[in-house]
Amino acid sequence: MTSENPFSKYKALVFDCYGTLIDWEAGIYSSLKPLFERNGKPSDKRTVIQAYSSVEHELEARYPTLRYTDILAKVYITLEARLQSKEMPPDALRDDKSVSEPVVASAHRAQGTEQAASVLVGTSADASDAAGPNPAQAFAHSVPTWQPFPDTVPALVTLSRHFKLIILSNIDRATIAKTRRLMEGEDPANLAFSFDAVYTAEDAGAYKPAPEMLDYALEHLKEDFGIEQDAVLMTAQSMTHDIIPAKGRGMDTAWINRPNAITGLGISGEAAKYVFPTLGDMAEAVEKASA
Repeated sequence: MTSENPFSKYKALVFDCYGTLIDWEAGIYSSLKPLFERNGKPSDKRTVIQAYSSVEHELEARYPTLRYTDILAKVYITLEARLQSKEMPPDALRDDKSVSEPVVASAHRAQGTEQAASVLVGTSADASDAAGPNPAQAFAHSVPTWQPFPDTVPALVTLSRHFKLIILSNIDRATIAKTRRLMEGEDPANLAFSFDAVYTAEDAGAYKPAPEMLDYALEHLKEDFGIEQDAVLMTAQSMTHDIIPAKGRGMDTAWINRPNAITGLGISGEAAKYVFPTLGDMAEAVEKASA
């Protein structure tokens, strides 16, 4: 790398996973479209994704420490009730008494600063035990079937030649392990590339955009790899969960503003240092700058 290469200062890329690397809108839409069709409601992609996003945001604010797979189940039940103009059924999706360790977690608020008291956060073991035949749980556990964007794996192969690759996600360990195999490959002896670290909400005991998630990632990057904050480039699609919080910490950011994305419509990219339409475009820019 030459001194003229703007990317030469970075040693690690921290990625959001779902929405940046994985086509979560397609996964959500394919899972929820039948629910809208069965209830005779409009089932175009924009309607479904916007309804999902609205309910997800509402439930994350209401249940700031709930494991994300449980949030997904609640989203399904809430959407089903609203599509049928019914009241929400009693909340019986989880039994907090069965959860093992209390940890300090932050409320999942837009400003990412409000800290909750010691609370109970689910684990991957709970996620596995919770899987069941009902549609809400089927939706909640559909995440490992959501596919990478077509450019994701080739881009990550290229970027792995220049940087440490880190995932920072609001998911649990068991789910991200399955998603990781979709991108890296199933054969450990013949991986296309390898993420250097994966940090989850289950590890940190908090959910983005709460500051504890980014604290956790930056602390571990320093402890595990000797990489300081100024050598980290936050690379993500979500302004609210990733780009704006990272910029608020003084980090450099790369916004992957994927075309035709429904979430994030109307959001300006001015908060980000770099803006690319796909991760593939970012990888190409890095390669050209490094030549």
